[in-house]
Amino acid sequence: MHRFLTIILFSLAFTLFAQEPVKEDKGDIRVRLLAIVAPPELGQVYLLSGETKSPAFDLPTNNVSDPITVTLRALQLKMSSKDTNLATINLPESGKRFVVILIPIAAGGYSPYIIRTDELAFKKGDCFFLNLSHKTIFGKLGTKDLLLEPGKSTIARPTGARKENYYDIAFASREGTEERILSTSRWPVDEQIRSYLFFFEDASGSITYRAVDEFVVEEK
Repeated sequence: MHRFLTIILFSLAFTLFAQEPVKEDKGDIRVRLLAIVAPPELGQVYLLSGETKSPAFDLPTNNVSDPITVTLRALQLKMSSKDTNLATINLPESGKRFVVILIPIAAGGYSPYIIRTDELAFKKGDCFFLNLSHKTIFGKLGTKDLLLEPGKSTIARPTGARKENYYDIAFASREGTEERILSTSRWPVDEQIRSYLFFFEDASGSITYRAVDEFVVEEK
């Protein structure tokens, strides 16, 4: 875990939106959270929006949280037990639906990585990739090529499904001339979900990844 936290420090400079001062917004803004890791001793957390506290909840790592309605775009994520600030989240001025990926930092707490979800850039059937390792990741998403430099992210959609209704998926890492296959698998075609996939170094220094699926329900 210590190695993982050290490796991802550089990712603080990367976000889908610039973390700039934001204005108040009394509209219906909804935020969902997903943590890369959450230690058991963390306990429950809450979002602070101005003086308004959300209900306490467990920080999810294997699914995206339920939507939390906020009225401001400047938020704080805090521990319920100690009132300790875990992350400062400045939502962009455009958009009202967001998923916030929480990346742990060595000093404690999280760096937020914000994805706007109320636009067509991230649809059902898409996958959000985030490379938190120091190596280049490449692969095949069915017939689509994937190339992801260290610290970078992209949204991609597999293509070329087989008649059996699945995609052939492969991932590998590259550093200099050294290449290593990470995995080969099959992904079923499912147009009701979108996915989040994170590459990082495990305790032994090897590149690994994990994926989280989100069932997308259309808002009325």
